[in-house]
Amino acid sequence: MMHVPSLTVGDDAFERGLRHGRTFATAVADNLETYLRRFEASGLGRAEALVEGGRWQEAMAQANAEYADEMAGIAKGSGQDKVRIALLNARYEIAFVLFGQDAKQREQAFLLADGCTTFGALPEATAAGGVWLGQNWDWLAGIHGRTLVLRIRRRDKPSLVCFTEAGIVGGKMGVNECGIGLVENGLASSHDGCNPYRKPFHMRCREVLDAERYDDALRPIVETRRNCSANFVVGHAEGEIIDIEASPDHLGFLHPRDGLVTHSNHFVGLGHGESQLEKVGPSTLYRGNRLERLLRREHGRLDLVAMRAALCDHFGAPNAICRHVDERKPEAMRTMTVGSVLIDLGARVMHVAGGPPCSHPYVPFGVAADT
Repeated sequence: MMHVPSLTVGDDAFERGLRHGRTFATAVADNLETYLRRFEASGLGRAEALVEGGRWQEAMAQANAEYADEMAGIAKGSGQDKVRIALLNARYEIAFVLFGQDAKQREQAFLLADGCTTFGALPEATAAGGVWLGQNWDWLAGIHGRTLVLRIRRRDKPSLVCFTEAGIVGGKMGVNECGIGLVENGLASSHDGCNPYRKPFHMRCREVLDAERYDDALRPIVETRRNCSANFVVGHAEGEIIDIEASPDHLGFLHPRDGLVTHSNHFVGLGHGESQLEKVGPSTLYRGNRLERLLRREHGRLDLVAMRAALCDHFGAPNAICRHVDERKPEAMRTMTVGSVLIDLGARVMHVAGGPPCSHPYVPFGVAADT
């Protein structure tokens, strides 16, 4: 069983980053090495990757100065230079463009069974009439154990709690004091890369959780074009969930059916170009639909126990909803469920498992209360 480390920080962005970097300096260095090795495996050398990091550093400073200040604090605290921290915070754009290239090339040496499986549940589907979001975050096995729960208490914007990687500013999955919550999936389109150096994925995630109102939480996703694709599931405690499929120049919207919506790593809607990740990770074609069926068995009775049971499903192992390492893959490309979250938007509590939920218990982290 793996401990879930956490950090509570305050209003000042640079100070938040400084404490993050100091506390998790070893994990930040480890995560950098994991990504540099992964990029090398798809043909992007270390020197080239750092050049990309420099370009993204400039773009992020222009897009959101507060986010850039927090990155600068992480760099100072961890003893890394700013370009390397920028590389970490743009790792989604760099990685998923590479994964899409792997898919187009169909080279067996580059196959990556990547994934994430998400869901949203409205009051009509849950036992106590709550609104829940959930996700198994499947990612590079080298990141496992180098993650943290970040709790931000502040006066100028909503306080929040989120799950992130050491070195990344944070907000990937979480909930804020206004009852706005977020989970997401990686997607890849043949159009990815056509709008270079636009606001990156992780910055958009933080901005969703910075919002006081639900419409403002949607703006970071929809108001500007994107460098690459992603799926965002945004919920509100008062009874709303929207699933947004976003490619560089197109948006698609999925709404809950009978109070449930699920997603994995391929496009459901049209207009996004050619969907790529199912070519290298075909488990996406069954994980989302299977999760919906498992949840529907308990429709109207869904609680923490029932939701955990669904996220522990091992059909198609190791590339299941609950993913475990496939030893056949090259070490730099091995993936697993790095973490799992179940978010109670009404209570403003995120339950976090620090690995596959079949073997890691959920630990509650509230926006308002230390745990």
